[in-house]
Amino acid sequence: MKRIIVIAFFLLVAVILLSQPIIEFETLIYDYGRIKEEEGPHKFDFKFSNTGDEPFRIIRVHAG
Repeated sequence: MKRIIVIAFFLLVAVILLSQPIIEFETLIYDYGRIKEEEGPHKFDFKFSNTGDEPFRIIRVHAG
């Protein structure tokens, strides 16, 4: 009986660990180069997708 419980536990842990969100970015770094203030604001959109099995949730954001 103990053997079945241990096997079931490890199978459950394996399923939980394998079904996770996986986020993949098209690019990780963008170099703005030299920007003149007179040219106005510049922006860049980082494109990403979730290739995992679970939804990806952003819980906390800190400005850096």
